Amino acid sequence: MIISFKLLLYCLLFAGAYLLLIDLLWSKLEQYLPMQGSFPKDLIEPRDIGWFLSAFIIEFLFFVLMPAVVYGWFYTVIPFSGIKGGISVGLYLIFFGILPMVLLLLFRIKIPLVFMLYQLLGFLIKLIGAMAIIGYLYSL
Repeated sequence: MIISFKLLLYCLLFAGAYLLLIDLLWSKLEQYLPMQGSFPKDLIEPRDIGWFLSAFIIEFLFFVLMPAVVYGWFYTVIPFSGIKGGISVGLYLIFFGILPMVLLLLFRIKIPLVFMLYQLLGFLIKLIGAMAIIGYLYSL
């Protein structure tokens, strides 16, 4: 299969811009909600620009770059396309990738459930939005 690098670049730009916008809004919302109140102070990293950039780069790799490349390889054989295809792939990644690990982590480490639900909701919004954009761009 041949990958269109121009289309891949558009996916990376638009989905990356969406991810950056949601990350900025999500981190601003996190400042107002007491999500980390029950954690010891020495375990919490200071939220500065370095922390934000490293978190954004990791999320960009796993929520935009890798799904865009994989979707680009397989979009011709996926039985659904467009925004529905992107959302379906995003939901699949959440349910079979992130959710089992979070549930196992919750049973092994005493992490507040509210914090983990907040993180899961953020991952869901970021991944579904990025995959919907990628699916839409590949359907054009």
